[in-house]
Amino acid sequence: MRIAGIVAEYNPFHNGHAWHIAETRRLTGCDCVVVCMDGHFTQRGDAAVLSKWDRAACALKCGADAVFELPALFAIRAADAFARGGVGVLGGLGADVLSFGSEVTDIGLIERLANVHQKEPTSVSSDVQRALAQGMSHARAWGEAVSKYLDVPADALNHPNLILAAEYVRAIREANLDMTPLAVSRRGGYHDGQLGTYASASAIRGAFARGDADAALGCIPEPARLEPDRMHAMDDLLLNRLWEMTIDDMAGLPDVSEGLEHRLYRACRAAATREGLLEALKCKRYTRARLSRMLTHAALGMTREMVDAHTAPAYARLLGARRDAAPLLRELKRRATIPIVSNPGLLRDDPVFQLECRATDFWALLHDDPERRLPGREFTEKFIRI
Repeated sequence: MRIAGIVAEYNPFHNGHAWHIAETRRLTGCDCVVVCMDGHFTQRGDAAVLSKWDRAACALKCGADAVFELPALFAIRAADAFARGGVGVLGGLGADVLSFGSEVTDIGLIERLANVHQKEPTSVSSDVQRALAQGMSHARAWGEAVSKYLDVPADALNHPNLILAAEYVRAIREANLDMTPLAVSRRGGYHDGQLGTYASASAIRGAFARGDADAALGCIPEPARLEPDRMHAMDDLLLNRLWEMTIDDMAGLPDVSEGLEHRLYRACRAAATREGLLEALKCKRYTRARLSRMLTHAALGMTREMVDAHTAPAYARLLGARRDAAPLLRELKRRATIPIVSNPGLLRDDPVFQLECRATDFWALLHDDPERRLPGREFTEKFIRI
């Protein structure tokens, strides 16, 4: 049995995602597609627009054979940790292929970029430091330095999914996995605001936010056409948590360094909203995505000590599977080098799963619907069979 794996957010699931699954089957000739999907918060630190159970069901209805969870400890992280988590789950299951969407499908270029990520050349580091001294943002400085080193135009590397693609390749190498990377050309732009057959997830979310649900649903496969939950901002819950934290607590957040904790401590006491806090924190050194993740880390109680103690997934939690996937599940059980868990009760004492529970309960409180706000849904939601 040949098994292809995909790491995804599906926030929400749309036509491009369905096409990616189908194209993965066509290009690999695989028998099954297994998805590793994040939970209730995305890599950028934002709340998902639909529950992970709804999103998993959408994937199963639109071509996936089984959906496993990417733990929040890895999902709400920078590209290297996000990729390490997804590859860790799929590699631990024994997937033969890792398929990912990318604006660039030249696997040679992706591998060369992965080399730079794995061990940054001295010339790149020196060029970055010179550019920073001239007032350039870190992201731009790094991009220009790497494009010079690889001898490719800067705009050839200016693609968010290309960075993640390189990290997938790096993660496969570092885990010494017999897994073939496959870059599938993306349909539609990552942050393209236009709606259409292959609209981006951000464009679809924007349409829902504007109240243009019909147009948004038109970009989604019919079996996955769910209108997102009505949610409010996480302002109050987040700010309350930040106000309770000391500077030392903030210094212990993942990726906080260079005195950022002092900047956060001052700014959170002068901000009334999450957006206002992000505006106060932003500067050339830190991307908005990094700052957004930092705030979500604080809200969920994620610490540097925790991420340092768990550098790779220790289990693969199965959220759902197709009814005809019994042969696949038997094969995964035979191949797996980490435990496959479908009963959340077995993970009750695991600190990584306890973080997942906090994330789900926090997400629940962003709703007004009393049924949506109930705690403990990790233990009450049923296993998904489609």
